[in-house]
Amino acid sequence: MLWQDIRYGLRTLVSNPGFTATAILCLSLGIGLNSAIFSIVDGILLQPFPYPDPARIVVLSSTNQRAGVTRAGVSWLDFRDLRDQNTTLATVAAFSGRTLTIADGTSEPERYIGATVSSSLFSLLGTPPAMGRDFSQDDDRAGAERVVMLSDEVWRQRYAADAGIVGRSVSINGLPHTVIGIMPPKFMFPDIVRLWVPLAQYFESTPRDVRALQVFVRLKPGVTREQATTDLSGIASRLAVAYPKENEGWSTVVRPLKDWMIPDDVELAVLAMMGAVTLVLMIACSNVANLLLARASVRHREISLRSALGAGRMRIIGQLLTEAIIIGVLSAPLGVVLAWGGLKLLDQGIPPDSIPYYIHWSLDARSLLYTIAISLATGIVFGLVPALQATRTNLQDSLKEGARGSTGGRRAWLRNTLVVVQISLSLVLLVGASLFVRSFLNLQNANVGFDTAPLMTMRFYLPGVVYEPAEAKTRRVEDIVRRVEALPGVQTAFASNFVPLWGGGGGGNVLVEGKTVPKGEEPNIAFISTTPRLRQTLNVPLMAGRDLTEAEETTRAPVALVNQTMAKQLWPGQDAVGQRFRLTGEVLWSAGEEEAWTIAPGIVAPDCTEE
Repeated sequence: MLWQDIRYGLRTLVSNPGFTATAILCLSLGIGLNSAIFSIVDGILLQPFPYPDPARIVVLSSTNQRAGVTRAGVSWLDFRDLRDQNTTLATVAAFSGRTLTIADGTSEPERYIGATVSSSLFSLLGTPPAMGRDFSQDDDRAGAERVVMLSDEVWRQRYAADAGIVGRSVSINGLPHTVIGIMPPKFMFPDIVRLWVPLAQYFESTPRDVRALQVFVRLKPGVTREQATTDLSGIASRLAVAYPKENEGWSTVVRPLKDWMIPDDVELAVLAMMGAVTLVLMIACSNVANLLLARASVRHREISLRSALGAGRMRIIGQLLTEAIIIGVLSAPLGVVLAWGGLKLLDQGIPPDSIPYYIHWSLDARSLLYTIAISLATGIVFGLVPALQATRTNLQDSLKEGARGSTGGRRAWLRNTLVVVQISLSLVLLVGASLFVRSFLNLQNANVGFDTAPLMTMRFYLPGVVYEPAEAKTRRVEDIVRRVEALPGVQTAFASNFVPLWGGGGGGNVLVEGKTVPKGEEPNIAFISTTPRLRQTLNVPLMAGRDLTEAEETTRAPVALVNQTMAKQLWPGQDAVGQRFRLTGEVLWSAGEEEAWTIAPGIVAPDCTEE
C-alpha cells in the first residue's frame, strides 16, 4: 500500500511540474539553511572535545568575592600547592600564552603564537606527541636544558616534514632549545598555538600574587565537580591563612571545560542563528502548505470520487501526506548542495587563525541525518493541515458541478491564516535582522574617545638575548618610533604594549598614598606602558597638567597619565594632579620595588580606552 501511494504521488507531482518545482525550491532554501547552521551548531556546541573522557576535565580559576573578581588565573606557587595537596584530582596542568620566535639559520626568523605548559598538560589531554617524546618533570624545572615541542603545521611548513628535526637545536627567542617532539596534526591547544615550551623556566621566580596561569585538572574516577570544589576551596583557605599578604580573600572555583572553551557570547550567537533559520524553514513550510491548499481546491472532485468509491478518510490523508513527504525528500538533495555551498563561503570568509582547532564543521553523517529528518518532518508539518482540510468535504455537494461554496470558504479561511503566520514570522525575522544591522552600525560609529580613521598600527617583537637588557630594548623602541615619525604623511607616533581597541597592557591593584583600604578590596585598574605622544597621536584632549616627556621615558621615571574615571574614583572632589599611588602585584614582579611607586605629575586625560 505504501509503495502504491509513493508511485501515485510521484506520478501526480510529475504531472504538475510548475507546482512541484516551486514547492521544492522553496523548501530547499529552508532545509539548506538549517543544514548549514546545524553543522555549525554541531561543530561548536554538540560535538565532544577531542580528548579522552572530556567530562572529567574541568577548569580551575581563582576568585575573590570581596574584590569583585569572579574569574582570574592562578599563580605559579598556588598551582604547585593545589597540585600537591589535593585528594580529588588525577592530574593538574597549567599553561600561559607567550609569543615565541624561531630563528635557526635555515630561513628567516618567524614569530608564532606559543604557550608555556606544565609537563603534565599533554598527558592530561590524552594527546601524546606523534613523534619524539613528551615533556618530562625534569624538563619542567628551573635551570633545566631548554626544550621545545613543535606543531605538525610548523614541522611541515618550516622543516618540510623532516623527521631529523627531533633532537636538533633551534633558537627560540634567542636561546637554544632542543626539539623533543612533534604534536599530532591539527593539535594546537589551547586554540591556535604552534609551539610549546616548559612552564617552570618562565614562572619559577614569580611571586604568589601574580595570577597568570590557566589551570586544567582531570578529576579522579567517581569524583564530582562539587567534591573537587570542596577539596580545592579547603586548600585555598589554608593558603590564605599561610600567606595572608598575597592570598587573603582568594579562593578557587571549578568550572566545566565547555564554559572555558566555548564562551557564553559565542553560544548565544550560534543559538540565535539556529533560531533565525528555523523561522525561515517555518515560513517555507507555510508557503508550501498554502500551495497545497490552493491545489486541493482543484483536486476536490478527485478526492470526493475516491471517497465515493469507498476510500476511507485516513486512507486519503495518508496518500496526501505521502505526496507532501515526497516533496520534502526531493528537496533534501538540493538543500544539501545549498548547505555545502554556504559552509564553503563561510570557510573562505573566516581567517584560519580565528577558529580554535577543536571547532570544525562539515556536512558529515550527523548533518546528513539531520537533513533527512527535517525533510521528513517538514513534509508532515506542511502536508498534514492541507490533507485534513481537503478531506473535510460534503460528499454530495462536492460531486455537484460547481458546488464549492462550503469547502471554499473553509479553505480560504485556512489560507488566510497561513498568510498571517508567514507575515508574522517574516516580521520577526525582519525586526531581528534590523536590530543586528543597527547594532553593527552603532558599533562602527561608537565613540571610543578618539578618532580611529587616521590611525594605523604595527606590531613588532624584540625577543632574544640581544634585547634582554631593558636599556637595549628601550633604545630600539625609541629608534623605531623616530623612524616611523620620519615617514612622509606621519604626524606623530608612539609605541606601547597595548593596541587601541584590540588589547594588551596589564592590570593590578592600586594603593592610594594616604588612604587605607581593607586587604583584598583595593581598586583594580588596567594600565599600559607607552612612549610620549600617545595623547597627540590619538588626538585626546588634555584636561589638566602636562604630557609625558622624552626625559621621563629615557630615565623610566615613575610617572603616569590617567583618565578622568580613575581620577574621580580615587580622588573624588580633589585635584588628581600631583597625587601618588602604588601599583601592586604584577608591576612589582616585572618592574621592581623601586618603580612600583608611581606619580601622577599633573596629567589627567579624558575618558577613553586607556587608564
